[in-house]
Amino acid sequence: MKIIKSRIFKILVALFIVGILLGIISYLLIGTNNSSIINYFSLINNGKFNYFSSLINSLIYNYKYAFIIWMTGIIFFLSVFVPIIIVFRGISLGFMITCIISNFGLKGILLSLIIVFPCVLLNELIYLLLSYYSINFSYKSINAIRYNKSVNLRSFVKNYFFIFLIFIFVLTLSSLFEIYISSNIIKFVV
Repeated sequence: MKIIKSRIFKILVALFIVGILLGIISYLLIGTNNSSIINYFSLINNGKFNYFSSLINSLIYNYKYAFIIWMTGIIFFLSVFVPIIIVFRGISLGFMITCIISNFGLKGILLSLIIVFPCVLLNELIYLLLSYYSINFSYKSINAIRYNKSVNLRSFVKNYFFIFLIFIFVLTLSSLFEIYISSNIIKFVV
């Protein structure tokens, strides 16, 4: 795939990996328990997990990042913030996984795998691809303005918006899977 081989995508993946490492290191240095993660597992274990509310929260959380990344491509000069968002996403993931493993030991490794595969991994891939398109869209727009090239702006924006809608659809499916399937699998582990 052309995108995965691109230099921009490789840099974004490297930044994400750096973010994961920073998240692991920050958890190890802070050494605090994240009560929201522990509460999540206890709600599932006690049968008090609210699926609909959790689905709405998951969708809002996922859409928020997707929308911010997408908008940075449209507002050209904001695309410099996309790498910061990617690093932050990596820090969050590294911190979460380390917290789960730290609190649940060997069972935490299995819990982390259930949470990360496929939902979180798919979400992060979507954010990386959306970031690539955002930076690429911004770069092409700036070059068109700088070199006074004629660009079919309507087609350009339409394609960019269509890509965004596809990613939103995949994030919706991921949230549904995460809330209704992964949380039920976690019941057997916790």
